[in-house]
Amino acid sequence: MRNILRMLALLGTAGTMHLFTGCGGGHDHDHDHEVGHEHVHHAPHGGALGMLGDHAFQIEIAPDADGGKVDLYVLDGEAENFIRIAAPAIAAVAEVAGSEQPLLFQAVASEATGETVGDSSHFSVLAPELAMKSEFEITFAELELLGQVFESVSIPYPEGTHGD
Repeated sequence: MRNILRMLALLGTAGTMHLFTGCGGGHDHDHDHEVGHEHVHHAPHGGALGMLGDHAFQIEIAPDADGGKVDLYVLDGEAENFIRIAAPAIAAVAEVAGSEQPLLFQAVASEATGETVGDSSHFSVLAPELAMKSEFEITFAELELLGQVFESVSIPYPEGTHGD
Protein backbone atom coordinates (compact mmCIF):
# COMPACT_ATOMS: atom_id res chain seq x y z
CA MET A 1 0.00 0.00 0.00
CA ARG A 2 2.87 2.33 0.85
CA ASN A 3 4.41 1.80 -2.61
CA ILE A 4 1.13 2.69 -4.29
CA LEU A 5 0.88 5.92 -2.26
CA ARG A 6 4.48 6.83 -3.12
CA MET A 7 3.82 6.17 -6.80
CA LEU A 8 0.67 8.33 -6.76
CA ALA A 9 2.59 11.12 -5.01
CA LEU A 10 5.37 10.95 -7.61
CA LEU A 11 2.88 10.99 -10.48
CA GLY A 12 1.09 13.96 -8.95
CA THR A 13 4.37 15.86 -8.55
CA ALA A 14 5.45 15.04 -12.11
CA GLY A 15 2.08 16.13 -13.47
CA THR A 16 2.19 19.39 -11.55
CA MET A 17 5.75 20.10 -12.75
CA HIS A 18 4.67 19.42 -16.33
CA LEU A 19 1.73 21.77 -15.92
CA PHE A 20 3.99 24.65 -14.89
CA THR A 21 7.09 23.96 -16.96
CA GLY A 22 6.11 21.77 -19.85
CA CYS A 23 3.86 22.01 -22.82
CA GLY A 24 0.43 20.53 -22.34
CA GLY A 25 -2.40 20.18 -24.82
CA GLY A 26 -5.28 22.51 -25.47
CA HIS A 27 -3.29 25.54 -26.60
CA ASP A 28 -1.99 26.96 -29.83
CA HIS A 29 1.50 28.37 -29.82
CA ASP A 30 4.64 28.03 -31.86
CA HIS A 31 7.72 26.58 -30.21
CA ASP A 32 9.89 28.54 -32.62
CA HIS A 33 9.67 31.49 -30.19
CA GLU A 34 11.35 29.59 -27.34
CA VAL A 35 14.91 30.42 -26.31
CA GLY A 36 17.43 28.77 -28.60
CA HIS A 37 15.03 28.38 -31.50
CA GLU A 38 14.89 30.43 -34.69
CA HIS A 39 11.88 32.76 -35.03
CA VAL A 40 10.00 31.34 -38.02
CA HIS A 41 6.98 32.54 -39.97
CA HIS A 42 4.91 30.36 -42.25
CA ALA A 43 3.47 31.57 -45.55
CA PRO A 44 -0.31 31.07 -45.47
CA HIS A 45 -0.44 30.15 -49.18
CA GLY A 46 2.73 28.03 -49.27
CA GLY A 47 4.76 30.72 -51.04
CA ALA A 48 7.95 32.58 -50.16
CA LEU A 49 7.91 35.33 -47.54
CA GLY A 50 9.91 38.54 -47.72
CA MET A 51 10.31 40.51 -44.50
CA LEU A 52 10.03 44.29 -44.70
CA GLY A 53 11.41 46.45 -41.93
CA ASP A 54 11.83 45.06 -38.45
CA HIS A 55 8.81 42.74 -38.58
CA ALA A 56 6.67 45.56 -40.00
CA PHE A 57 5.28 43.61 -42.96
CA GLN A 58 5.71 40.42 -44.95
CA ILE A 59 5.14 39.99 -48.67
CA GLU A 60 4.21 36.49 -49.77
CA ILE A 61 4.98 35.45 -53.35
CA ALA A 62 2.94 32.38 -54.33
CA PRO A 63 3.10 30.99 -57.88
CA ASP A 64 0.06 29.13 -59.19
CA ALA A 65 1.33 26.98 -62.09
CA ASP A 66 -2.15 25.56 -62.79
CA GLY A 67 -3.65 29.05 -63.10
CA GLY A 68 -0.60 30.47 -64.88
CA LYS A 69 -0.31 33.33 -62.42
CA VAL A 70 1.78 34.58 -59.51
CA ASP A 71 -0.04 35.89 -56.45
CA LEU A 72 1.26 38.46 -54.00
CA TYR A 73 -0.15 38.92 -50.51
CA VAL A 74 0.56 41.78 -48.11
CA LEU A 75 0.72 40.46 -44.53
CA ASP A 76 1.59 41.75 -41.10
CA GLY A 77 5.09 41.14 -39.71
CA GLU A 78 4.12 37.77 -38.25
CA ALA A 79 2.52 36.62 -41.55
CA GLU A 80 -0.74 35.99 -39.69
CA ASN A 81 -3.04 38.82 -40.82
CA PHE A 82 -3.73 40.32 -44.22
CA ILE A 83 -2.95 44.03 -44.60
CA ARG A 84 -5.05 45.94 -47.12
CA ILE A 85 -3.34 48.72 -49.02
CA ALA A 86 -4.61 51.43 -51.35
CA ALA A 87 -2.46 50.55 -54.37
CA PRO A 88 -4.43 49.41 -57.44
CA ALA A 89 -1.27 47.71 -58.74
CA ILE A 90 2.33 46.92 -57.73
CA ALA A 91 5.17 47.02 -60.26
CA ALA A 92 8.04 44.54 -60.03
CA VAL A 93 10.69 42.79 -62.08
CA ALA A 94 11.18 39.01 -62.07
CA GLU A 95 14.63 37.60 -62.70
CA VAL A 96 14.83 34.03 -63.95
CA ALA A 97 18.14 32.50 -65.01
CA GLY A 98 19.65 35.92 -65.72
CA SER A 99 16.68 37.14 -67.75
CA GLU A 100 14.39 39.94 -66.53
CA GLN A 101 10.62 40.16 -66.99
CA PRO A 102 8.58 43.21 -65.92
CA LEU A 103 5.47 42.41 -63.87
CA LEU A 104 2.44 44.43 -62.84
CA PHE A 105 0.56 42.79 -59.97
CA GLN A 106 -3.07 43.94 -60.07
CA ALA A 107 -5.21 44.27 -56.94
CA VAL A 108 -7.74 41.45 -56.62
CA ALA A 109 -11.27 42.28 -55.49
CA SER A 110 -13.11 39.67 -53.45
CA GLU A 111 -16.76 39.61 -52.41
CA ALA A 112 -15.88 37.03 -49.74
CA THR A 113 -13.44 39.34 -47.93
CA GLY A 114 -14.89 42.68 -49.01
CA GLU A 115 -11.62 43.66 -50.63
CA THR A 116 -11.77 46.00 -53.62
CA VAL A 117 -9.27 47.50 -56.03
CA GLY A 118 -7.72 50.25 -53.93
CA ASP A 119 -8.37 48.34 -50.66
CA SER A 120 -6.80 44.92 -51.08
CA SER A 121 -4.13 42.67 -49.59
CA HIS A 122 -4.13 40.31 -52.60
CA PHE A 123 -2.49 41.09 -55.94
CA SER A 124 -1.99 38.87 -58.96
CA VAL A 125 -0.25 38.85 -62.33
CA LEU A 126 -0.79 36.49 -65.26
CA ALA A 127 2.67 35.05 -65.94
CA PRO A 128 2.41 31.39 -67.08
CA GLU A 129 6.11 30.86 -67.78
CA LEU A 130 7.18 32.39 -64.46
CA ALA A 131 4.53 30.49 -62.48
CA MET A 132 6.00 27.18 -63.68
CA LYS A 133 9.57 28.01 -62.60
CA SER A 134 10.95 26.44 -59.44
CA GLU A 135 13.36 29.34 -58.77
CA PHE A 136 13.17 33.06 -59.47
CA GLU A 137 13.55 36.40 -57.75
CA ILE A 138 11.09 39.28 -57.68
CA THR A 139 12.36 42.81 -57.08
CA PHE A 140 10.28 45.85 -56.23
CA ALA A 141 11.91 49.24 -56.85
CA GLU A 142 9.56 50.73 -54.26
CA LEU A 143 6.75 49.45 -52.07
CA GLU A 144 4.54 51.79 -50.07
CA LEU A 145 2.66 50.02 -47.31
CA LEU A 146 0.47 52.06 -44.96
CA GLY A 147 2.64 55.15 -45.33
CA GLN A 148 5.97 53.34 -45.02
CA VAL A 149 8.18 53.25 -48.11
CA PHE A 150 10.51 50.31 -48.75
CA GLU A 151 13.04 50.57 -51.60
CA SER A 152 14.88 47.89 -53.58
CA VAL A 153 13.07 44.93 -52.05
CA SER A 154 14.04 41.53 -53.49
CA ILE A 155 12.33 38.27 -52.63
CA PRO A 156 13.87 35.04 -53.90
CA TYR A 157 11.51 32.14 -54.55
CA PRO A 158 11.26 29.57 -53.00
CA GLU A 159 13.49 30.48 -50.02
CA GLY A 160 12.24 34.02 -49.27
CA THR A 161 14.01 36.40 -46.91
CA HIS A 162 13.96 37.08 -43.21
CA GLY A 163 14.88 40.75 -43.39
CA ASP A 164 18.59 40.00 -43.05
